[in-house]
Amino acid sequence: MKEENNKEEVRRLVIDTALKEFKEKGIKDVKMDDIAARLSMSKRTIYELFNDKAEILYESMKVQNQKMQEKGRAIIRSASDVLDTILKLYDLYLTSLKSINKKFFTEIKKYPDVCKHNKNHEAQYDKQFLAWMELGRKQGLFREDANFEIFSFMLHKNLETIFVANIGDDNHSLAKYPPEELGRMLFIFYLRGISTSKGQQIIEDYLKENK
Repeated sequence: MKEENNKEEVRRLVIDTALKEFKEKGIKDVKMDDIAARLSMSKRTIYELFNDKAEILYESMKVQNQKMQEKGRAIIRSASDVLDTILKLYDLYLTSLKSINKKFFTEIKKYPDVCKHNKNHEAQYDKQFLAWMELGRKQGLFREDANFEIFSFMLHKNLETIFVANIGDDNHSLAKYPPEELGRMLFIFYLRGISTSKGQQIIEDYLKENK
């Protein structure tokens, strides 16, 4: 049992270290030698726990998504209402992108299993997001005529445009602005449009407190 616990502890150290490296440098530039060197362990030890870098990346994404879920649950417990929950969760998501190297987003597309896992995670979040929006409508925070599926679709498409512009072309007109700031402004713009006067006041109060 002690040996198994030790193996799991080393496994988690490798995952946490690799995740940090992937975010800082991108995936391609991180070698197994780099991970081993950061942990002062032999590469052989890592290969005893993982088949290759792709498996480490997959496991690191699982850990990353779990951490985001834990932070999200803490926000939900402390939020004063549905709109407060949505605003704080979106800020958490956009803030998490600040520390990630642009290359990470393009290079991860070469790993279909990882992309599939992330897509399933995003689908679960989107389902919960729509449920929160419906609850917000019942609480008088969102307009009765608001179509939340279209809202979500337009938001995703525009965020995709922002991040593709920032990643693919440094000379693109959108690339001169931080993607997380563009995303935040876009989200607030759309959210104001579907909110009632009660909801808009909550948004304004939140923005004043979180400049």
